[in-house]
Amino acid sequence: MGLLKTTFTLIAVIAGSYAGVSSAMASGLTRTPRYRPENTPDSVGLFYQNVTFTSRGGESKLSGWMIPPRPDSNSQGTQIKNHPWIVMLQGNDASRGDQKIGMLDIAHGLVEHKFGVLMFDMGARGDSPSTRASSGYYERLDLQGASDYLVSRGSDRNRIGVLGFSLGGAVALMAASNPNNFAAVVSDSAFADYSLMFKNALKGIKRPLTLCFPGMKFMAKTMYGIDISDISPARSIARSDTPALIIHGEDDLLISADHARRLGRAIGASFDEIDNGKETVWIVPGAGHMEAFRTQPETYLRNVINFFNTHLNQ
Repeated sequence: MGLLKTTFTLIAVIAGSYAGVSSAMASGLTRTPRYRPENTPDSVGLFYQNVTFTSRGGESKLSGWMIPPRPDSNSQGTQIKNHPWIVMLQGNDASRGDQKIGMLDIAHGLVEHKFGVLMFDMGARGDSPSTRASSGYYERLDLQGASDYLVSRGSDRNRIGVLGFSLGGAVALMAASNPNNFAAVVSDSAFADYSLMFKNALKGIKRPLTLCFPGMKFMAKTMYGIDISDISPARSIARSDTPALIIHGEDDLLISADHARRLGRAIGASFDEIDNGKETVWIVPGAGHMEAFRTQPETYLRNVINFFNTHLNQ
């Protein structure tokens, strides 16, 4: 009898520990540090407007900057109808205008080539007041809300592109699987599949936590409505006809360049195209995570601008 009691007690302790660790891991999906924007577009000579809009299908308020194309910089309106627009999305632990990436410098280059730019903080980041993140699952609705906002101001969805970094790039690729949101995507340093990235990150003393991954998935779905299996840019873009350009640093230690290769295969690039940097996938030598622009700024802008000119100025 004593042995049976001890056995049940041990099982209860193990089950409780498993549930506790799984819940904590699921909770981690919803938390991210909040960093406020350090600079504004006028720090690089750009005229801008502060704007707010809501995530699609919800009431989450999102804060952003609307930067008109250079020809209209001093006008009262933004002349949205007359130019293509690029929505820029930051990574997870950052805000719009992330200096490490050089987002405002990239925005400046886009504006100089007659693109309008909308930069905003995804939910739970920067100045956007919502408090819960979701590792990309609900952030798709934030991006779709940005597209809706531009359309409400007069833009044509066929002339809206997205440039996203890391998590922002993953969000852009996932949102692109829904038709009629925008016309082209550039994804810089994105993961191909969240489950794959998460498991690969559990190395060394963290490796035993992989045993809790099924529990984490269950808790994430039950507690927060987050379906981890659905956070898969590769699967999303494979069923989309939205043109995509994949950029990744060859020396990225946070999200390996293998993710870019998986994304390239998902959008139909051949192994030769991926290896040779042709059209759809550009793996940048010597660049780490989100360092492609800092490593090769002129080539970066040329590739991005040529891609958007091809797909947004038709």
